[in-house]
Amino acid sequence: MSKDLIFVFEDEHYPKFYPISLSRPTYNILAGAKTNLERIKHYFNELEVLTLCRPHLSDLSMRQGRRGIEELIGAGINKLILINGSAVFRFSDLEFIDELKNIDDSVAYTKDGNLVAAVLPFKKARDLAGDILSLHSKGRSKKIIEGSKRLSQVDILTFSYIWHPMLLNPELIKSDFDEYFKDKDLQNKIGDSSVYGRPEISAGKDISVDAASVIDAREGPVIIGRGVQIKPFTYLGGPAFIGDGCSLVGGKITGGCSFGSGCRIGGEVENSIFAANSNKYHEGFVGHAYIGEWVNLGALTTNSDIKNNYSEINVTQNGVLTNTGNIKIGCFIGDHTKTGIGTTLNTGAIIGFSCNLFGATLILEKEIPNFAWGNDSLRRSFLLDEATRTAETVLKRRGFKFDDKDRHLFEHIFNESTASRKIWLERK
Repeated sequence: MSKDLIFVFEDEHYPKFYPISLSRPTYNILAGAKTNLERIKHYFNELEVLTLCRPHLSDLSMRQGRRGIEELIGAGINKLILINGSAVFRFSDLEFIDELKNIDDSVAYTKDGNLVAAVLPFKKARDLAGDILSLHSKGRSKKIIEGSKRLSQVDILTFSYIWHPMLLNPELIKSDFDEYFKDKDLQNKIGDSSVYGRPEISAGKDISVDAASVIDAREGPVIIGRGVQIKPFTYLGGPAFIGDGCSLVGGKITGGCSFGSGCRIGGEVENSIFAANSNKYHEGFVGHAYIGEWVNLGALTTNSDIKNNYSEINVTQNGVLTNTGNIKIGCFIGDHTKTGIGTTLNTGAIIGFSCNLFGATLILEKEIPNFAWGNDSLRRSFLLDEATRTAETVLKRRGFKFDDKDRHLFEHIFNESTASRKIWLERK
């Protein structure tokens, strides 16, 4: 029996999401209250959804595995729908979603010259199988575009750089609330704390909200997951998404923040995204930032998110300098990185995977490579066995196991970043 099949893919532009994309496919980057993959699965829930990404991430992503993808293409499907994981599907895109489901012709949908989606009948999908399975490689998306009978321009929100999810986060929290949480709220679970804009608050089961805390949804909705603890003297201003099992331990959270499950957050945070299981327990400011998973920010760690002259901020990723076009850009920190007490970070700083930074000083360099240890004046490599032992300890403290897939990921990133780390070491 023939069927339709969806492949969600990351394209060749994944380096523009560095350092967050080092350890996850681009479609698994949190923005708002969801990842793009979760949104796609919601709108195409009647179809089988598989994912395509860089090989070293394939066992860590939310995909069903690479199992038999070649066989699926060759076994007789009605059509294959390709969807770029950088596309953000929302209620306003229902017409485009319906077209993808119902059209049977060979069509490539583009935005600004980039492939957003494609519909490929069985024979066309089989002929392009090699390109489809390597869409993360340079030029493969172009092959899909060139191999389609018809091209169509589409106006859908897409991410192009890692700062886009952060800048668009307030808007996405609002749209996610309307689409996924508005009719499933449990506001009565919130006790005697000060609450403003109660109809715009969605709270999951088993939450704890202590007295002397404030939840304020007047500027946008507040989405609170299951098992969240909000301690005294916390101000939580919407729009905001607080994932399952998070702890807010005092301070001020404003401007469109999203925290993945298991984060512990204190101090001041503005318009920032934290992936799961990261800690900012103490005082210090983080603003207009994207923080990866298993990151620990030491007490008083603070980032700058605006220059004294209010000029637009440049960001350097893998040595490539890009003008963000924005005057408020903070820092971007890869998974498993740690900062010591009093660490301060420059505007637009990029800090790689599994770094260990300390010294109670301003880190002047705007790009810190993976597995860097020290600061601007004291530097060495964070050795692989040291880094994996630290990660194993951290995960065990939270009841997680550091397994072979994690170890292989660490090894891959360490080996791939040898050259950039050498350059950084030679600059001291």
